[in-house]
Amino acid sequence: MERRPTVFRASAALFAASLFGLAACRGTSPIRYAESSLGFSSVIVGCRVLAPSGETKDGAGSINLESEDERYALDLRPGRAQLLRIEPGVYRLGPTRNLFGTAQPQLRVVVQGRSYRVPFPRDILRLDELDVRPKRVVPLGVLEIQLLPYERGERPKVIVRFDASVATRRLLVEEVIGMMMDPKVPQDMRDSAISWARSLEQALLRVQGERERLPAYKPVP
Repeated sequence: MERRPTVFRASAALFAASLFGLAACRGTSPIRYAESSLGFSSVIVGCRVLAPSGETKDGAGSINLESEDERYALDLRPGRAQLLRIEPGVYRLGPTRNLFGTAQPQLRVVVQGRSYRVPFPRDILRLDELDVRPKRVVPLGVLEIQLLPYERGERPKVIVRFDASVATRRLLVEEVIGMMMDPKVPQDMRDSAISWARSLEQALLRVQGERERLPAYKPVP
């Protein structure tokens, strides 16, 4: 009888560890707007949702950012650019994963309260690797979700792409830099941007020095 509490605690600890392990297989959520800290890096990413009536903030989409050692699940919503603190490494964008770590062939997105599933865009898989070095800020791009106009009785069609153009990535960096002096931005977000000020300036210089490259393949319509 005296051993039951010990056995129960051990079982509970094992169950909790199992859940943590399964969550890690899917990917951890990076800390949003975390202040600069020794040994960390950051990426900037955005989300854009287009409904038949125009751009809207009512929507969401998810995508993974993965290296050999780290796996991050990026749950994105339209609005301000997101500054996410991560471990340094060489990363690729890819599909979300289930609790067992299996890549999902379909991408789930939400537009104006309705959920849709689309085949994961192959163009995203063809994007270059991202070398995220210590103390650096790297702008990734914008996940764009577009619900095309449709008539009653027609099946809605959603197009998803990732805009990693030089112009878009430059705007992401400029937006986060602008947060430093914007009184409308919450104080914790402003403090975060200020702590990354030098890295943000360097990121802006790097992206301004890039030239837009044409894809070496024919985009999939």
